Amino acid sequence: MTRFRAGSVTLAVILLVGLWQGTAAAGHFHWSDVRYEAGLRLVYGKSTRSADVRVVGILPRFGWVLVKPGSPWLAGLGVSFVLEGIFTAVQAEKNGVELGLTPLLRLTYPWGRPLLVFVEGGAGVIGEFFDSPAVPHTFNFTPQVGGGLEVSLARNLGLVLAYRYRHSSNAGLYEDNPAFDVHLFQAGLSYFF
Repeated sequence: MTRFRAGSVTLAVILLVGLWQGTAAAGHFHWSDVRYEAGLRLVYGKSTRSADVRVVGILPRFGWVLVKPGSPWLAGLGVSFVLEGIFTAVQAEKNGVELGLTPLLRLTYPWGRPLLVFVEGGAGVIGEFFDSPAVPHTFNFTPQVGGGLEVSLARNLGLVLAYRYRHSSNAGLYEDNPAFDVHLFQAGLSYFF
């Protein structure tokens, strides 16, 4: 458990330094030829129920920009479709891993030159390979929603700080379905091209 705390403190320091440097010397997001976004987020999360479950890992992402942020369509709101992988280590009664894939819809709004505000949500599938009373089955569905900020570090590169609430359950496929909810804190980079 101390490794998770030390990792989250280290991550917070790195993010604060990156955010400070990014806002001090950033350009602005450049949308003229953008069609895709790719990124990688680090994630730390904790369960919301009595069973103590913590997750730490990476979320690789690839998305298609359907409507560019700042365009006259939708009053400047940008729309993207994103596929996000889930690769996390889990600390519970017995440690394990989660592997999954989630399609997300992302709505982005430019707030000043160096900043994007976004909300995103979707539902995917996940294999949860660890022992905990919160997760009785390996295969689950993961509806989730969250939001965050993206600070421009360069013309097409952004530093992301985000929060997401994720629910995992088997959607009634099995008689036993206690569900597993987790608060996820994310930080990472996005590249638009």
